[in-house]
Amino acid sequence: MAHRKIVFDGQVYAGRINGMYRYTDEILREFDKLISRNEFEIIVPENVDLSGRFRNIRVVHYGRVKGPLWTQICLLAYLIQNRAISIGFCNVTPLFKPGITVVHDIAYKVLQKQYRNLYGRLSQYWHRLNYWVIARSGVPVITVSNFSKKQISQIYNVNPRRITVIANGWQHYERIGEDDSIFEEIPVLKKGNYFFSLGSLEERKNFKWVVETAKRHRGEYFVVAGSDVRNVKNKPEFDRIPNLLFLGYISDERAKSLMRNCKAFLFPSTFEGFGIPPLEAFSVGTKVVCARAASLPEICEDAAVYVNPYEYDLDLKMLDGIDKSECYEGVLSKYSWERSARELYDLLKKYGL
Repeated sequence: MAHRKIVFDGQVYAGRINGMYRYTDEILREFDKLISRNEFEIIVPENVDLSGRFRNIRVVHYGRVKGPLWTQICLLAYLIQNRAISIGFCNVTPLFKPGITVVHDIAYKVLQKQYRNLYGRLSQYWHRLNYWVIARSGVPVITVSNFSKKQISQIYNVNPRRITVIANGWQHYERIGEDDSIFEEIPVLKKGNYFFSLGSLEERKNFKWVVETAKRHRGEYFVVAGSDVRNVKNKPEFDRIPNLLFLGYISDERAKSLMRNCKAFLFPSTFEGFGIPPLEAFSVGTKVVCARAASLPEICEDAAVYVNPYEYDLDLKMLDGIDKSECYEGVLSKYSWERSARELYDLLKKYGL
């Protein structure tokens, strides 16, 4: 693998901003500061505009295929023509020429029963095929937490020495402004009078916990924001709860405003490879209530209030007497996009790339 041309898989830039998009973009922005001009390339579909985004990473537009097949057809063709190796940030790799890949989690393997509709089953088969190829490729694997590293190693029999943990960061939140207009548009929504929850509507995000908690606390107000997904069948029935407001997908600016001004941020997810939102909450001084599950105790340490994600009898008044703000800075100091970019750079140098 020594002295091979390295190219980044930029297909993620053709989609909506989500956790994997954030991970890719923030690390590459910092990585761009560490390298010489044109030392690395990012290959993107023809319709993607990255003008002015990078100073040193060379942007190459290649191929008109849209969607996930772009990586399997267009990127693969580029890799073959240029004798290059790819770095993918989103759980998938060119199957016929696998490269270094970030596997954020293996949810589609360990949570198979949650993907019950046709789209979900197809997504499950597709990602499990990628996991299998990545595990047997012999090239380095990157993941985002020790929790995910242990699962990948044990379930796919990957030598732990092949797996490098390069975590998420939170500093992007410092660049995001705040949009308080939502409080004017929704008069019932007052600063400091609601609990806030954020995430996609996948079953593992466990919004059932928020719904059930809201049912038991009719005197409290709950706000949920998040994008719909096609890969699950059973979705929360938010509209049946009078003290719960579901906003759907909202801007980063509105999400930050809601995050800063809530009573507490609720993150009852039962499965996370990492989980950026709790760090975002800590960064604006917001109390976090999260599930004692998956990677969350590893990431949040003593800064969060932990709950059983399958029990709904939490005494919300109890939260008023809990202050863990002295722990926020210690947790936040362990994660940064700059550090993660440096770890990626060091990994590539270690393998002579």
